[in-house]
Amino acid sequence: MKKFFILPLMVFMSLTYSCSSSDDSITEDTGTENNGGGTKPKPSVVMKDKANYRPIDEAQQQYYKGIDFTLRGEKLKEALHALLVKTHKQLMYTPDLWDACIATDINLDDPNGQTLLAMYGWPKNQEKENKHKRTIDKFAKNNNPKEIIINRDKKWEREHVFAKSKADPKLVTSRDDKGYSEQGLIAGVDAHNLRAINGQWNEDRGNTIFGEGSGNAGMSNGFWYPGDEWKGDVARMMMYMYVRYGAQCNPRKIAAGNEVATPDYGGTGMMRIFLKWNAEVPVSPNEKLRNKVHGEQNKRYSQGNRNPFIDNPYLANLIWWGGQDQEELVADNIWERIE
Repeated sequence: MKKFFILPLMVFMSLTYSCSSSDDSITEDTGTENNGGGTKPKPSVVMKDKANYRPIDEAQQQYYKGIDFTLRGEKLKEALHALLVKTHKQLMYTPDLWDACIATDINLDDPNGQTLLAMYGWPKNQEKENKHKRTIDKFAKNNNPKEIIINRDKKWEREHVFAKSKADPKLVTSRDDKGYSEQGLIAGVDAHNLRAINGQWNEDRGNTIFGEGSGNAGMSNGFWYPGDEWKGDVARMMMYMYVRYGAQCNPRKIAAGNEVATPDYGGTGMMRIFLKWNAEVPVSPNEKLRNKVHGEQNKRYSQGNRNPFIDNPYLANLIWWGGQDQEELVADNIWERIE
């Protein structure tokens, strides 16, 4: 009788130890992955993320001091929307936004400060035509309507990254524009949607919506691919436009592909392509400069508000999330995480 009793007892103790060991391995998993530039939370952790987040930079701490970053989904989106509206100082399309672009899009690699980064530009020595050049003389503005075609590839213009005609109501830059609405004007002169661009490149892209591709910028299967260097910029700009202007600048109108819906986070959605690009490409020094310039509310050509997704790309995952096992959509968190 003792032998029969001891054997089941040993089996039971073995199973208990095995289960306990398995549980310990889950508990010890931090739920993060080191991705070089920051901490990348695992997809399963994002879905259950109840933590608070705090900016490390003092200017950002001051700007976001009234935001509760334990909020998720639509609630966080609405809180950021209210902040962006409250701190938005509307600029004039001319001359303000010419000067704003010169301040924000300056080529940081130019010690003389004479050139701008041209949106969608190709890397040096890869350009095949003038329009492909990554930099352009900051004084070569195409502000003369008579020269809209002549030498356009040697001048820079202001690119509406969210194409004007794709918004509803459409974006305008003057009260004299056809289809003018006050809502269209406010969004149409939003500095966070405007970038310096080679004039011919601006013409080539037109109002083509964004789609996947690889390598340098250009047409790709009927869509506009912004280029490996610029796709992160585009993603964060389109997210900003949606949070700031809502349905007027719905990302479905400006990108090909599927929308990521997040019922657990309040039913909001974002185009998958933008979440992917946001995760793939770290924030660039020029993006940080743009936020620094526009975040200085008392400067002449500063808009006053910031793009939250430049300050922390991971905020996109706190607002929009597509489910587990979609690691390619998770951006690095670059803020302090507080349990």
